[in-house]
Amino acid sequence: MTMLRNNFIIKPIGYVKNTKDKETLRYSNKSIEFDMKTAASQKNDLIISEIIINEEHAETLDGIEEFSHLIIIFWAHKTPEKARQIKKVHPGGLKKMPLKGIFSTRSPIRPNPICITTVRLLERKDNILIVDRMDAINNTPVLDIKPHLRYYDVPHNVKIASWVNELMNEYAKLYDRLKRNFNFK
Repeated sequence: MTMLRNNFIIKPIGYVKNTKDKETLRYSNKSIEFDMKTAASQKNDLIISEIIINEEHAETLDGIEEFSHLIIIFWAHKTPEKARQIKKVHPGGLKKMPLKGIFSTRSPIRPNPICITTVRLLERKDNILIVDRMDAINNTPVLDIKPHLRYYDVPHNVKIASWVNELMNEYAKLYDRLKRNFNFK
């Protein structure tokens, strides 16, 4: 990492490979909506992705196959600069959800579009990790990978906002529609 006054440079260790090429973003000064038609058109490709680790970092993967789940830190590289100025969003891009500050959501629309997700590791092939449920688009830069450790990553007595349950129910409905329409598991 190179420090440049108040800025620094992070170099990706790899990238995501899948066929999820677009996420249509419509945004205004106060909100963002994700185009679910794009998600629906991708079928199973929303689910399985490859994480291609640069050859210079290939040996850093040694032992990773001993873990079932990984935490992937990535850069939402398609987030427009204008969208990075937005302060509040409707969670999940759903207008029926209450408007919330960016830092109380998992939106990729944020001042620094650093995202994290937990994926299931299906297989390792040399410098390629095949994972399930990676919520990043094709060619997304991967910044770091950590094994998911239930001792550290699953805290006890977690409090979440009440609207999160409603959002998860909406996602479950969407996922059920996708399963029915495209016959995937």
